Amino acid sequence: MKKIKYFLWLIILIALGILIYQNSDYFMAATALKFDLKISSWNWTIPELQNISFFAICFFLGFILAGIKWMMLNFKFKNEFKTKDATISSLKEQLNTFKAKLEVFQHDPYIKKDLEEKAQNSEKESDKIDTPD
Repeated sequence: MKKIKYFLWLIILIALGILIYQNSDYFMAATALKFDLKISSWNWTIPELQNISFFAICFFLGFILAGIKWMMLNFKFKNEFKTKDATISSLKEQLNTFKAKLEVFQHDPYIKKDLEEKAQNSEKESDKIDTPD
């Protein structure tokens, strides 16, 4: 699967390289971006840069934003795992205490005798149900 992923990335990079090479006049043209607020007298002009620079800046900003979002989700899932693990460990402790209590009841001779009688009665009832009349 990794080889396929690398191969697809290679195809995408080659296609982008061909696109940039064939349209080098557009990508190498220098332009200045202007930011003007009509409400106030404030305006700002970005120095002239080649168009490919703007594309690269936007790509890397998008990459950084995606990384930040991934980190936030990763931290969220880590916290969820911690709370789930704590819940699981408390439930395991509770299960162990119930098992210990059950062991006490099963090893008690009076309760054990009663449990055996109930098991024999249930076997007799199941035999009555299973036998056709």
